[in-house]
Amino acid sequence: MNKNKRVKQLKFIASIFNLALEEIQDTLGFETLTMIFRRVGEVSGKKIAERFNGQYNNIDEFGKLLIDFVINPVIGEGKGHISKEGDNLIVKLDACPYKKAGGFPIEDMRFFCHYTEGMIDTAIKTAFPDDEFKTTPDKLIASGCEHCRYIVEK
Repeated sequence: MNKNKRVKQLKFIASIFNLALEEIQDTLGFETLTMIFRRVGEVSGKKIAERFNGQYNNIDEFGKLLIDFVINPVIGEGKGHISKEGDNLIVKLDACPYKKAGGFPIEDMRFFCHYTEGMIDTAIKTAFPDDEFKTTPDKLIASGCEHCRYIVEK
């Protein structure tokens, strides 16, 4: 298939997706849309943890896999970072995949962030079921911050 035709198809799909999101928000409300995106992120997080099963020994190694094989391929090489602050794991994103996709008014669509939060939270909880982790967004590009920052507390 030629590249121009594929781009047109993707633009069409994106426009339908955008209209569907607007309709869900207008009909069911922002809270429902947020819940849907969180749930989709949770499903993705579970699949990610299953995909990495046996490839890590600790949360640091798991976090590196998450950055290298899930986040950076989407937002750009070197744009996702993982670090430790005391007992907390910090996931920092220097780019927004939704903003990068274009056409989405990210400041009006913060529900996308709940997908990312759900994905990170569930991936870590699934990978380490004996521990009690909680992921909290600390900064979000959609809220005007320079980067997204999620804190994973134990």
